[in-house]
Amino acid sequence: MSTIFHVGIDLGTSRTSIATSTGKRLTTRTCVGYAKDVIAQKRFGKPFLLGDTALDNRLALNMVWPLAEGVICEDEKALEATSLILQNIIDEALPEKKAGDQIYAAIGVPAQASITNKKAIIDTTRSVLSKVLIVSEPFSVAYSIDRFDECLIIDIGAGTTDLCRMHGAMPEAEDQTTLKVGGNFLDQQITQAILARYPDVQLSAQIIRRIKEKYGYVSEKSDPIVVTLTEKGIPKEYEITDILRECCLQLTDPISQAMQQLVGSFDPDFQARLRQNIIVAGGGSRLKGIDIALEKSLSPYGGGEAICVQDAEYCGAIGALKMCLEMPPEYWEQL
Repeated sequence: MSTIFHVGIDLGTSRTSIATSTGKRLTTRTCVGYAKDVIAQKRFGKPFLLGDTALDNRLALNMVWPLAEGVICEDEKALEATSLILQNIIDEALPEKKAGDQIYAAIGVPAQASITNKKAIIDTTRSVLSKVLIVSEPFSVAYSIDRFDECLIIDIGAGTTDLCRMHGAMPEAEDQTTLKVGGNFLDQQITQAILARYPDVQLSAQIIRRIKEKYGYVSEKSDPIVVTLTEKGIPKEYEITDILRECCLQLTDPISQAMQQLVGSFDPDFQARLRQNIIVAGGGSRLKGIDIALEKSLSPYGGGEAICVQDAEYCGAIGALKMCLEMPPEYWEQL
């Protein structure tokens, strides 16, 4: 007799996370590295590597990040890479899965993913999943923390930032918006700003990401931020305190504007309640002071209150799993 496994997947531009009905949680980088030549393939013993292993060996690989702006790039290599990533993380999370077993999955995507994007995800998962439900990433966050009353979910990912108003029912199109700014945009701004001030330093995407994740902030004040970078191989210390804050504000400013628009266009009887229930999720929720910055942007509207989710890594995947487990059988059939 076959077993049905349920999984929730947060398919992100930078990281993909999974939560399963067996209690497993895993996360991986959303990337595949293909061996550059026969020497690389001989060294690794296979034609490709995945996730952090691929990043650690990237000099010998052609790297593919298949999700641009949170949705699958529409080319054959990206579709193949997405399928490999999903197959690998599911195999790791469900080692007990046998031939003939079924996997039902809810997969989080950006709030305004197009029909074409959703179809690409479904087509990519046909060989991996038995049934699939495509859900809005901020809605899966709301499901994770059981918030279906009046609140505003802000999910700051690597490729996009998704905002979604909750009001006790399924959100409609006008309740949701997707901004094409996120962690990758912030990385670009930090890189450009550091090079503008220190043009001879040597930077890589991984160096910038580590700086952002350790020091990124939007609060009014910060201790001096001094990082060690190299110039022609020689390490030196560089002060980047104001650079980092100005770059982080370039991310939070458009988010604040979108939040103001969603609050200002909401039913006036419930706007105050919405303002007092701002929930920030995704990797961007780790920026120091982002909750306070968003609250201050609502001062002209009467103020507000924002909180950051405790488990930014798995919040979306957990919500997708809960949704997956609670869907009645007949609803899966309708899908």
